[in-house]
This record gives sequence, C-alpha cells and structure tokens, in this order.
Amino acid sequence: MVGSAACRHLSSGSLSVVGIGPSEPLDWKSHTEIFASHYDQGRITRIVDRDTVWSKLAARSINSYEQIEKESGISFHGKVGSLRVSPFYGQEADSLAKSLQVGTDNGACTELINGGDALKFKFPYLQFKSEEVGAMEYGGAGYINPRETVKAQLEAAQRRGVSILRELVTKIEPFSDGVRIFTNGESMILAKKVLICTEAYTNFILPGRKLDLRTQAVSILLAEIASDEQRRLQGMPSFIWRLDAHPFLHSVYGCPPVVYPDGKTYVKIGGTAWEPRYVSNREEFLHWFHSDGAKDETEALLDVLTTLLPGLSIKSLATKPCVVSYTAHGYPYIDSLDDEQLDEARIFVAVGGCGASAKSSDEIARMACLLVENGKWSYDLDAALFKAVFLDETET
Repeated sequence: MVGSAACRHLSSGSLSVVGIGPSEPLDWKSHTEIFASHYDQGRITRIVDRDTVWSKLAARSINSYEQIEKESGISFHGKVGSLRVSPFYGQEADSLAKSLQVGTDNGACTELINGGDALKFKFPYLQFKSEEVGAMEYGGAGYINPRETVKAQLEAAQRRGVSILRELVTKIEPFSDGVRIFTNGESMILAKKVLICTEAYTNFILPGRKLDLRTQAVSILLAEIASDEQRRLQGMPSFIWRLDAHPFLHSVYGCPPVVYPDGKTYVKIGGTAWEPRYVSNREEFLHWFHSDGAKDETEALLDVLTTLLPGLSIKSLATKPCVVSYTAHGYPYIDSLDDEQLDEARIFVAVGGCGASAKSSDEIARMACLLVENGKWSYDLDAALFKAVFLDETET
C-alpha cells in the first residue's frame, strides 16, 4: 500500500518513475514467491490513537482519500465510523482516554459513550459489559478497502505517466551512478534512486546490512452472513475492543459486513495475542501463507465475535494468514540506507507498518517521497522518529 502510494506521489514531479512488484497470486496454495497482507477488503481507518504521530499520519491520509478516489475513479473508503471500547477509562490500565484526547487534538470528530447500556442503545446488535466505555469517531473514520486502495493509487500514478512492471525484484545492486534492479522476469532496470516499500520481505533483497524488522504471524477470521443479517447490522462501525482478561487475546479489531471477491459478505475480525508468533525466513513465510492461519487463534476470534454479536447467524467461516512487521522504535523506517550524504543517497526505504500503516499509507509514502526527491528531510515531524535501525545495532 505504501509502494503504490509512493508511485503516485513521485509522479507529481519531474522524475521518471517505474513501480515494480508482482500482482496478487491467483492460487495462494501453489504460489511459491512472495505474498502481501493488503489482499483484503477491509482495514480500519481512524484518527483516534494514543500516539500523536500515528494519529497525525492517519488524519493527513484520511484527508487525501477523496482526492485519490477522484483522480483514479476508484472508490475504496467506507465512512461508517470507528468505535473503540475498553473496560477501563481514565486509568493507567488502558489508553482509551488518551486516545480520545489525541484524536480530538488532531481533528477527529468524537463522542464518548459512557457505559454498556449507552453502547447497547446506540448499537443494539453489539454486546458489551455495563462498565465498558466507548469512544466513537465519525467523519472519515471507518474502513478502507486495501485492494481497491492499491488499484486507485496505481491508476492515478499511471495516468500521470508512471510505468508499472509486474515482476518480482530479486536483487538490488548499487553502483557509482545509481542502482541496478534485477527481477525474476530477467529485467534489469537502471535507476538513479530506488525506494524500497517491501515490508516483511525487505531484508531478503537489501544490499548490505539488514534492518531490525520483526515479523509477526497473525490470523484473520471471516464470518459469512446472509442478507437478513446484513440488514440487521446496517450502520455497524469498524471496531477495536480491549478485552477484559481474555485468556488468548489482549484485544480485537474488526470491520462491518463487506463484500469480498468471492461474492460473499463477511464480517472480519482479527486480534492481538498475548503470546505472538514470529516468522523470519523464506521457508517460514511460505509455510505460513500456505496455511489457513493458526487454529487456536481463529477459535479464540470466533469466541469473541459471537460474544460481541450475540445471535449472529453465520453461513460459513473462512480463515486467512497475515503478517505484521514491527520496527525497533514503533514507527516506520523512512530513511536512506547508503553511507553517503542524503543528497547523494541512492537507496531509500519506507517499511515497517507496525500494524497501523494501512490507513496511513498515503502519508507515509508522501514522507518518503519528499526525502527521495529532495535529498534531505523536509517533513514537519522529526526525522529521528523514522530513522532506520539495523540488526547489528540492536543485537546483544
């Protein structure tokens, strides 16, 4: 999602731009190359966040959605609102109060819903405990369709003259005047500069030192519902729910009913486990994406979903594997990887979404593109927040 957005942003200047990356595999089970987690129809978008940097990035990205849709002719934004619920409020044990304040400070239109009865009145199909408190965000909050977002970014970029090469980069080789980029289609591209937006797969192609990127394997549950349930859940917001003492999950997130490419309508739910799983090498990545996710995780997600939506009539269940890449400091790495001065740098990265980058991908890309184009940091957030951290700097 960051890479496609970067193609659009770089196309606005005088540069000659080519975006390189494979299409979504048709058959996951037989595919043996790379995968991506944007192969999905729903990701939460919101400004309410306990971290002011992530909140700012989200606010600025959300403000760009309408223009991207207009430029491309492709819709991807569902303005259904976003609900954050916690069993605590105003306590150190939870971040809801801080998230509400940070979000409001960054322009979010919010409402505090105090108590399970008030939540039940507003959302009769959702079930929360009496002591739980909700923060509801309106405006542009809700969800985006990541598949359609990528299509929209690339369509807008191509209309501006960007070339798209649907191949897999296998090697990046710096030389005195730039970089050579090699692909599995036996292409070799010469470029003055390259911006790498390859998330979990980044270390597999970096020339030289490797980044401190930790990739977590997570599972997604999709519950198919029929038309009568769709009508009952009409107006359902996206949600984040901080759980109270669940044995497997710290919290869950989800999207309202959304139509998927198979023509079915699903309610999506994912979560954060107390004990995360990690993948690190090519074999582990391939094994994970060839699976249906982790059974213990998807069973826990189903338990929470049926608690949240009591009486939900489910036609079928589907489970999906996903990965999330985390950086050493909790923000994306937006930096050059050369030992050269910034104005002479050739290799740049915008990677490490930390589970929060889908909604903010456009602004993350804009930050990175300003660095690539200008050869200096020219964004109003501190460059140190996004500095690349290498494994040899953190290994003990």
